[in-house]
Amino acid sequence: MAASAGINVIVELLGLGKIQSFVERFSLSNTPTEATYNYRIQVDTDIEEALDLGGVSAVDLIAIKAVSKDLIIDTSYADTTFSEEINLPEGEIALFKPVGSTIYVMNDTTLDVCTYEYLIIGR
Repeated sequence: MAASAGINVIVELLGLGKIQSFVERFSLSNTPTEATYNYRIQVDTDIEEALDLGGVSAVDLIAIKAVSKDLIIDTSYADTTFSEEINLPEGEIALFKPVGSTIYVMNDTTLDVCTYEYLIIGR
């Protein structure tokens, strides 16, 4: 059986008289053959570092969470110049498909390192 990736994002608001919900469901257009999960603490402050893609060479989806401290992400890193494209506050999650296969992250403040976890799905 071929692998598939179905993504469900569900947000519910309870306790204000009725349940408010938002549901977003989608599937990847490609059949995933590789995935990697990682939990990292940045090595140094104010220095960008590449995400370890594991065995994934063509990335279809990244789910990343800033566990502690804010994280900034460059989804299309090129020519050794970091360009902030996503600003991820502590405790929040982002889902995205990067432009290329090199994704860099960096802490949002110069004094702190960020702890983050991510799941990469692709081929």
